[in-house]
Amino acid sequence: MKFCKISLFLVLLVAVCLPAVAQSVVRLNIPFNFIAAGKILPAGHYSVVPVFKDDRAAWRISNDHDCAVVLTNPVESPQTEHGPSLVFLHAGGAYSLVQIWNMGHLGREVLRSNVKQTLVAQGGEYVEIGAE
Repeated sequence: MKFCKISLFLVLLVAVCLPAVAQSVVRLNIPFNFIAAGKILPAGHYSVVPVFKDDRAAWRISNDHDCAVVLTNPVESPQTEHGPSLVFLHAGGAYSLVQIWNMGHLGREVLRSNVKQTLVAQGGEYVEIGAE
């Protein structure tokens, strides 16, 4: 009887915690090569997850063969609600990852280098890719 109670408790604990963990994973198909953390990643299917469970500052973008870790700061979008997606800056013939959105009005902005800021000043367009 004691074993059944413990088993039931563990099942309920997993059922409560699993949705919170699953919401942090963004899966998507990126149709172009892109730059993340100074690394060129090829087009393909990617998973985007926080590196640390309790801290959303670092995110891992990976597929079966490639991986990059980006550092981020919080970003807010009061007027526009975002679904799970990534936002890229298309400038100078290249796509650079600039934002990560899980859901809603709060997301993460990828820390940028001076080179990327120069490209933004020269003009470019933002491209948002939604999750699958």
